Amino acid sequence: MSGPSPEIEKLLVLQEREQRKMRLEKELAVWPAEVKALEARKAEIRASAERKKQEAQQTEVERKKLELEAESHRAKLARYKIQQFETRKNEEFQALGTEITREEKEIQEIEDKELELMDAGEKAKKAAAAEAEAAKGKEAEVASKEGDLAKKKGELEGRLAELLKEIEGLAAGVDEGLLAKYRRILANKKDAAIVPVVHGTNCGGCHMKLTQGSALAAKGGKAGAACENCGRLLFWPAA
Repeated sequence: MSGPSPEIEKLLVLQEREQRKMRLEKELAVWPAEVKALEARKAEIRASAERKKQEAQQTEVERKKLELEAESHRAKLARYKIQQFETRKNEEFQALGTEITREEKEIQEIEDKELELMDAGEKAKKAAAAEAEAAKGKEAEVASKEGDLAKKKGELEGRLAELLKEIEGLAAGVDEGLLAKYRRILANKKDAAIVPVVHGTNCGGCHMKLTQGSALAAKGGKAGAACENCGRLLFWPAA
C-alpha cells in the first residue's frame, strides 16, 4: 500500500488543525505580557513628563527661597542704614558701615543666583511643556497599539473558537481507540503525534532508525504503527 490509510488521513487533517490551534493559543498566551509592556511604556512616558514638571517646580521653589532671603537681607540693610544715620558714635558708625557693606554683598550674590535660577526656571518650564506635549503624542501612539492589540486578541479568539468546533467535528470521525492514543501522544510530545517515515527507514519525529517491523507496518497502512523510540504514530508518505 502506498500512502496513508483513510483512518490516518483523518488523523493527519485533525493534527494539522490541532497544530494550528496550538499556534493560536501560543499567540494568545503572550497577549498579557504585550499589554503589560504597553502599560509600562505609558507609565514611563508619564513619569518622564512628571519629572520635568517637578524639576521646573523645584527651580521655582528655590528661586522663591532666594527671594525671601534677599528680602531679609534688604530689611537688615535698611535697619543698619537707619542705625548708622542715627548714631553719633564714630566706632559704631564704622561697625554699621561694615555690616552694610556685607549685607549689600550678600544681596548682590543672592540676586545673581536669582537671575541664574530665573533663567534655569524658564528653560525648565519650556522643557516641561515640551515633554508634556511629546507625552500626549507618545500616549496616543501607545493607545493605538493597545487598540490594535485588543483587535488582534479578538480575531485570534474568534479563529480559535471556529477551529475548536472544526476539531470537535473531525475528532468525531476518528476511531475512539486510535483517537485516544493520538491525543495521549500529542499531549506528551506537544508538536506532533503522527509523523511520516522518512527515507523509508527513519521516524519523522525523533529521526531514529525504525525496526523493519515498524517500517513495514506503516508502509502497509496499519493505523496503529508506531515508533519504538519516541512512541509517535507512523504513516508511509504517498509516493
